[in-house]
Amino acid sequence: MKANTTYLNRKIISKIGIKANVQLIIGICMNFFYSCGVLAVFDGKAPTYFIALYIALMVPGFYLIWCGIMNKKMTGRAMKYDAVFAQDKNGVVTASEMGEQLGMKYFDIFIELEKLFRKGYFINCTLQQGRNPSVIINNAQIGDLKTAGFMQMVCPKCGASTRIRANSRGKCEYCGSVIQAPNIN
Repeated sequence: MKANTTYLNRKIISKIGIKANVQLIIGICMNFFYSCGVLAVFDGKAPTYFIALYIALMVPGFYLIWCGIMNKKMTGRAMKYDAVFAQDKNGVVTASEMGEQLGMKYFDIFIELEKLFRKGYFINCTLQQGRNPSVIINNAQIGDLKTAGFMQMVCPKCGASTRIRANSRGKCEYCGSVIQAPNIN
């Protein structure tokens, strides 16, 4: 496994990170401005009936702050899942594997993963739901930049087919022989 193996969609991660920062900045500025109005009411510099208006105007600011925090949280969760995917040995990350590594129930994991996949956080992998929920890491293609994927290799000793990570070495699942995947960069 290469140190830079990732399944994150960097464009989406960057876009959502910028969006979260903008939401936080605007929400904090709005609430600062309207809290100054509330303080002006308490200080006697503004009519008392303005307090309800100022507090009502703070609600959208709090909502923007909450959205910014949630976007940052989801990006952080996507990075944790990505670390689990990058450590996988066979190209299929099962619910139990993720549950063990993240200390979560598989039901919660797949609710969260479904949101992340729907929003496009990941590339070169797919979410398989149903009877055996798992994440399938897609195959790498020669000449493709998706070096994080897996390749179907035939064992030179026994002829069995084994999936191993591109640009790496693996063992045959049947006879234990070492198989070298070709470099696809």
